Amino acid sequence: MSTTPFEPAAFRRVMGQFATGVTVITVQHGDHIHGMTANAFTSVSLDPPLVLFCVTRTARMAALINEVRGFAINFLASHQQDVSRQFAGANKDDLTKAVALQRGPIAPLIDGSLAAVSCLTEAIHEGGDHWIVVGRVVSVHEPPEGTIREPLVFFRSRYQQLVEQPAPVPVTDLWTNDAIRIYHEEWSEVEPEHPEYPPPW
Repeated sequence: MSTTPFEPAAFRRVMGQFATGVTVITVQHGDHIHGMTANAFTSVSLDPPLVLFCVTRTARMAALINEVRGFAINFLASHQQDVSRQFAGANKDDLTKAVALQRGPIAPLIDGSLAAVSCLTEAIHEGGDHWIVVGRVVSVHEPPEGTIREPLVFFRSRYQQLVEQPAPVPVTDLWTNDAIRIYHEEWSEVEPEHPEYPPPW
């Protein structure tokens, strides 16, 4: 692997090698509903249940997030590329034709999504030219039982589709945890002055 001189274009290109899902963050401020496509999202903690997303300081969402008590994070499914593009800024005047919303406990939820979480804003931190928004999950939303949806994937600045790998061939000679532990303990007992024992690496 070669080393590339650091520059913004190279940084963006390298970050694009990390495949992610695609989310839409939604908020409701009075009668106004706003959404933003984001792949800078991750879970933070299980106890308490925390997640975070990052938003550019100059984005409209950055101003609104300080005015609302929380937000929803909608995980997009593979058939929702148009939804992602809409909330990324394309065809703003035609938004209602592509996106169906339903009422959520904190903010609107996007119909047909893979899943969603509703969050109360826990903290907002500085992160360079972005805000890091931490939310406490107060409810989770899943599709009806038996519904199978694939995730929308983003990789190398393009939408991709997940390809399920074939089931692996069963392996019958796997070592147990105890066997591995004993193996390492045995090697740790070998003294360096015994050249008849090969090193364990």
